[in-house]
Amino acid sequence: MNNYFTIKNFLSTEETKKLLNFSKKNLLLKPGKVGNNELNEKRRKSSIAFINYDNIYPFFKERLIVQISEKIKLKGYEINFENEPFQFTEYKKGEYYDWHTDSDSLNSIRYCSIVIQLNDKYTGGDLEMSLKDSDEIIKFENGIGNLFVFLSSIWHRVTPVTTGTRYSLVNWFSIKPIKNYKKTLI
Repeated sequence: MNNYFTIKNFLSTEETKKLLNFSKKNLLLKPGKVGNNELNEKRRKSSIAFINYDNIYPFFKERLIVQISEKIKLKGYEINFENEPFQFTEYKKGEYYDWHTDSDSLNSIRYCSIVIQLNDKYTGGDLEMSLKDSDEIIKFENGIGNLFVFLSSIWHRVTPVTTGTRYSLVNWFSIKPIKNYKKTLI
């Protein structure tokens, strides 16, 4: 697997509108925290809520697994989304999340991070990452319904929103060994 990839139009405009409207109407947002559940507005200023969308949108997780599995091939392993609620995130004007990783190692519960862009009526608020051994900053391409997938150990950030409000869904998955997987030399 490369360190990152994008699946454009993972969700249709209609699906993102439905998810966004449902989330804005039904979720109670709280300030986003960092590290060990610490409120630190110097590193992160956003509002979040966690929700399991499985009952409301049963297609959602299955589509994620199918499409991500097509891109990530790890011999003897499969994607594991067990019991991971989604984080609905709202960034208003001036809000951001400074450089951070979602995991310290590839052996963690968070092997890969995923971000789904729910709207585009904002400026700033760019999802960026910095790859190890490089000074280059990579900016993910904005687009409603785009799915961004990257190793959770990669440094990334959301730059300050300059106008409007940015909405996204965030989640993580691990990998688990495939039962009865037969190793071969070929």
